[in-house]
Amino acid sequence: MLTIEPVPCLRDNYAYLLRDPGTGDVWLVDPSEADPPARAIAAVSGRLRGILATHHHHDHVGGIDELVGDGGDVWVAGHASDRGRIPRQTEFVEANTDAWQDTGLVLAGRRLLGLHIPGHTRGAIAWRLVGEGGEPDDVFTGDTLFAAGCGRLFEGTPAQMHMSLQQLTTLPPSTRLWFGHEYTAANLRFAAAVEPDNRAVAERADALPGRTTPTTVADERATNPFVRADSVEELATRRRAKDEFRG
Repeated sequence: MLTIEPVPCLRDNYAYLLRDPGTGDVWLVDPSEADPPARAIAAVSGRLRGILATHHHHDHVGGIDELVGDGGDVWVAGHASDRGRIPRQTEFVEANTDAWQDTGLVLAGRRLLGLHIPGHTRGAIAWRLVGEGGEPDDVFTGDTLFAAGCGRLFEGTPAQMHMSLQQLTTLPPSTRLWFGHEYTAANLRFAAAVEPDNRAVAERADALPGRTTPTTVADERATNPFVRADSVEELATRRRAKDEFRG
């Protein structure tokens, strides 16, 4: 059975260590720096097989060069449109925005799907590991969807972000969403300002653990003001307000 371990990096980033306990094979998602993931791999005597990048920003790919090193058997996957922007990329996934695509990659027996989710960046991609034996799927959303929030619109448009968030949250409610930064407390303060009568937001904030990844589709439908935006225009207004929010 594949295990998923969040690996804190930099100030508030998450990389993820995916491990097959039966074989010792491991994979990484978004290693922003090399040392914390390398220590996590060493702690389980793992063998790095591949790296999944959700987008090209340095705080998600900065550790790839050092982690891959001189080895030629570690693949690096990203969206095809990020060619030349992700270090050592070997897998150029032609995912679309309207449907999940089978990448042909299998991690510990679980199929890996990709979905193009532009908005934060033009080449952002979500990675979805299909659950087995009734287990929920696991989706890595990078900086497109955070717990109770979404990423800034650096390269994309409000329309793209709105579509990406809606696509991610049409998955079953129990789907686990693993995101790129620990921003949840601040995001919930903004959510409370946007929807002061939303009891789900207040209850989530009151019960917040120190580490909030993963979230679930159900929680995002209930508390994420960007997922809950009824239109592109409302999302754009909320995103502008969040950029200036100091609550």
